[in-house]
Amino acid sequence: MAQPELASRLTTRVVVVDDDPAVRSVLAQILADEGFEIVSTAAGGAEAIALAQSLRPDAVVLDVRMPGMDGIEAARRIRPLGKDMRVVMLSAYDDATLQREAAEAGADVFLVKGCALLDLVDALTG
Repeated sequence: MAQPELASRLTTRVVVVDDDPAVRSVLAQILADEGFEIVSTAAGGAEAIALAQSLRPDAVVLDVRMPGMDGIEAARRIRPLGKDMRVVMLSAYDDATLQREAAEAGADVFLVKGCALLDLVDALTG
């Protein structure tokens, strides 16, 4: 029988969004190894919104800085799609302004890339 924490991960459907294909792939693999169901990945904000609308994941992990539509604008458009859909922002920059903008856009959590895996797991499972 699965442990309660693992059971919640196995039922958590996630979309991973990052413009860097290597980061996107590694992040998706790490989360899959942790028991999350990666339902899709995307390279940009517009694609993230379309996937959030069509797939209705439990969580979307968004890179903050992406060409075209950035993660903050994508979060602003994803947030109204569902209060229960977690929006987790990842950034290479530990910047108070970006953190504030992400929170104002409706992000549930703002994490700096390279954070502890447990922090990301906690952010996705609420």
